[in-house]
Amino acid sequence: MKNKYSFITFLTAITIVLYTSVSFAVVNDIKSIIDSTKTTLKLKDSRPNRPTFLPPVAADFQSFMIKVSAIKSINTSNKSLTLKNNKSISTNAEAQKPLDNVKIYPNPISTQINIAYTLSKENQVTVKILDILGNEVVTLLSQKVAAGEQVNSFNLNTKLSSGLYFVRVVAGSESVIKRISVL
Repeated sequence: MKNKYSFITFLTAITIVLYTSVSFAVVNDIKSIIDSTKTTLKLKDSRPNRPTFLPPVAADFQSFMIKVSAIKSINTSNKSLTLKNNKSISTNAEAQKPLDNVKIYPNPISTQINIAYTLSKENQVTVKILDILGNEVVTLLSQKVAAGEQVNSFNLNTKLSSGLYFVRVVAGSESVIKRISVL
C-alpha cells in the first residue's frame, strides 16, 4: 500500500511539472501573438454619402456661469441690454407689456361682469366673450382707452346662457384670456 501512495504522489508531481512547463510555453506563444497584432489597421469609409462629424464642443461651464451671473447682475434701474453690434434692447416692462393685471369679478357671474386692467399707454382695447369652442359670443368693448387703471362694468341680462365661457381682453399686441362661469 505504501508503494501505491508513493506511485500516486510521484505521478501527481510529474503532472504538475509538465502542466506548468506547458502552460509557460502557451503563455509565451499567446504573448507573441498579441505583440504581433499591435499594429492597428485603419479602415477608410468609401461611401459617397458618409456622415461627417463636427468636432466636439468644449463644455466650459465656468465661462457659462460667468455669463449667467453677468446677465443677472444687470442694473435694474437701467433695464437695457447692449448687444455685440452696439444695438440696445429695452427690457422695460412698460415697453414690453401693454396690458397688465387683468381681473374679472365676480366669478361666477349672473347679471353683471366687472373687468379691471392696467394699460401702460393709450391703446385700442377689445373685450370679447367666447364660448368653450372659442367662438365669439358677444363683444363687450372695442375702443381706444387711455393709459392707467381701468374698470369696466357690463350688464349681461339675456346675452349669455349658463355655462363656461372665456373673456378675451386684447390691448395692442397682447391678449389675456380668463375663464368665467355664468349662472
